[in-house]
Amino acid sequence: MAFQLKHHINHDVVKLLSDRFVINHADFDVEGFDQTVMARLESLELKDRINLVADSMAKYLPEDYPAALAIVVGATEGGLGDWVAWPLCSFVERHGVDFPQESLAAMTELTKHWSCEFAIRPFLDQHLDLTRQFLRTWVDDDHEAVRRLPSEGTRPLLPWGPRVSALSDDPQIGLELLRALRHDPSETVRRSVANHLNDVAKSHPDLVVAVLTQWLHDSDSAAKKIDDKLVRHALRTLIKQGHPGALSLLGFTTEPMLRIDQFSCTPERLSVGSSIELALTLTSTSETEQLLAIDFVVHHVKASGKTSPKVFKWTTNSLGPGASVRLTKVRKIQQATTRTYHPGFHRVELQVGGRKLAETSFRLD
Repeated sequence: MAFQLKHHINHDVVKLLSDRFVINHADFDVEGFDQTVMARLESLELKDRINLVADSMAKYLPEDYPAALAIVVGATEGGLGDWVAWPLCSFVERHGVDFPQESLAAMTELTKHWSCEFAIRPFLDQHLDLTRQFLRTWVDDDHEAVRRLPSEGTRPLLPWGPRVSALSDDPQIGLELLRALRHDPSETVRRSVANHLNDVAKSHPDLVVAVLTQWLHDSDSAAKKIDDKLVRHALRTLIKQGHPGALSLLGFTTEPMLRIDQFSCTPERLSVGSSIELALTLTSTSETEQLLAIDFVVHHVKASGKTSPKVFKWTTNSLGPGASVRLTKVRKIQQATTRTYHPGFHRVELQVGGRKLAETSFRLD
């Protein structure tokens, strides 16, 4: 069995935290903390393990939250190994909301050891104005992990993170911060900016295209150029959806002039675990060169018998006037944690420049 993430939170983590807490709190009950955590740890999954350790910290650290917080932050002195600092961030998330000033100040240090992107969510929900003040200062911090937090922590669709209605209702909260980070020297920070924009694009597609269009325009007259990788990654969902503005922004042809000479799927019938091969031959009927975003869409059969489309990237191709190209694509049809295949007739569409131009199919037994 593959290593499970939950096992990163183990007895070694508990012992290391105890050792750090004792340094600044000699009365810390090492044995009680250890027994409380280990009595339940093995039966829990990852997030529940994190929460167990954080809540046990609250039980054995001083009842006075600012005093406990000082010990928690002090535990990071000298650095911590991977994963060890996550329970520290969770402690602030679960027990520090009534002390927003102290908790947010502590995140400046904690997020250098493990991202406070989850920890900051309840503060955005309950102390939005104050939290935004901290976020605005963090974009200029010397440490890249601190600068990343304003972008990652305010993502509307942060994976594993609780939803914050203010972020969904008003994307400008995050966009204000992203603008300040769009030229960040750290690729990690710029990647977060792109992921944040991709989140926004799912509910405000035209807004994201407009923002990136403006950033690119600003770059034309500025010493700093916007990162092409940032733009492409931010638009990845819209490109798959065939959004004309996103395609145009990346230079793709949005009204392709093509003749589809072949679009086929073999075998026509197969079982889960086998592969399909798509074959495509197309010819340009344009008098000018066309930059083509070529994708395919599989209409997966659900348990109800209805279908659900999923766009898959194929390739990009620069096709000259009258030129032809032949492409093949092999895809394995196998069960995954994110998708269950069901028997039935699966349509496969060819999508070029966001337009559906041809169709084939396969039957899954």
